[in-house]
Amino acid sequence: MRSGTLAREAKISVDTLRHYERIGLLAAPPRTLGGYREYPAPALQRVILIQRALSLGFSLTELRDILRERDKGGAPCRRVAALARTRLAQLDAQMRELQTLRRHIVRILRGWEARLAKTPKGRQARLLEDLPHGTPRVRRPFPHRIQQ
Repeated sequence: MRSGTLAREAKISVDTLRHYERIGLLAAPPRTLGGYREYPAPALQRVILIQRALSLGFSLTELRDILRERDKGGAPCRRVAALARTRLAQLDAQMRELQTLRRHIVRILRGWEARLAKTPKGRQARLLEDLPHGTPRVRRPFPHRIQQ
């Protein structure tokens, strides 16, 4: 199947397909006489596998290494499970950070609501200037991931 068809069926862009080829996630397909890429049928399942793994937080580099090993007949399954355990630990940490941030915002909002109740309509309450130091920061879930 051609690039456009594969991209459409996988719900990604043609540029993403080319990127997967460049970094070694997807084998370069043969070309037609007209120079069009002609992907074999299993390419769709490979791209879907890549997309699903990315959604769990695997990086493109990790996937490339895992799939190369697998393509050579290796069994990277334990590494895959270890990486997933690491992602789970990161997610748990982020959830704790988010809960801390949520409690912090609730406290701030209580103070702001009281302040707004005393502020005449149309007057500035200067709420942001009253933000306390030490506001918790929340990391992105998978900062190493390349956005597509």
